Amino acid sequence: MSKLSFRGITSDLFARLRRKAAKYGIPVRRPRGEAVRNGVVIQWNYDPGAELLEVECVRTPFWIAPETINSKLSEEIESELQRAA
Repeated sequence: MSKLSFRGITSDLFARLRRKAAKYGIPVRRPRGEAVRNGVVIQWNYDPGAELLEVECVRTPFWIAPETINSKLSEEIESELQRAA
């Protein structure tokens, strides 16, 4: 599985992404962590100084391809980046 990296993630943008994740039932309480939902495990690391967010789907149940999860993560984060531009 591959790690996704996003630059230009300000603190405000990270806060919006946290709220968006919460709507999906994924609690993002800290800049670095891991969440499990329906057998999908996602890890993230946010560096506010570098404005860099790295996320990765590290495990999925057999019926969901990790690429599907990474694609959805990328889509959601990119949409917020575009809104912020």
